[in-house]
This record gives sequence, C-alpha cells and structure tokens, in this order.
Amino acid sequence: MNNISKVLSGISTSITTFKANPNAVIDQSDGEAVAVLKSNEPCFYAVPPALYESMFEAMENLALLTQANARLNDGKEHIEVNLDDL
Repeated sequence: MNNISKVLSGISTSITTFKANPNAVIDQSDGEAVAVLKSNEPCFYAVPPALYESMFEAMENLALLTQANARLNDGKEHIEVNLDDL
C-alpha cells in the first residue's frame, strides 16, 4: 500500500522544477503557498512574503487572544475602565 500524504496547498510542483527556477514558480503561484514535492511527497512549502506576513500576524493575534483569555480567567477581580478616562 502506498503512503498517502496531505498536501496543504492547492498548488504543487516537483523539487526538480522548483530548483530549476524558484522565482518562476513563486511568480506563477499568484500569492499562494506552493507545496514542493519529492517523490510525490511534500518536502516543504514555498510561501510568498505577503502570505507569510499574514500567517505570522494571525499567529500573533492568536497568542494575544490566548493571553487575554488567560487574564480574564485568572480569578482576579476585574476593574472596569472607561476609555474616556484614560
């Protein structure tokens, strides 16, 4: 039975094609991540800078949300603040 791998991208290319001209592959991806395959298995993903920045921002936002939720549930008394008073 063959191994089955999940490819987390709508676009893929072989590592041979990617090595021949990585800029062309990224240019043709229209801003999407590209799964680079070796023996029909993903070996890495090439992510354009704009997509990477949005992914990184989403991770930062999730970390801030997690921190805010932890502070809301820390058992301490909440202090109400009026933004106009700041």
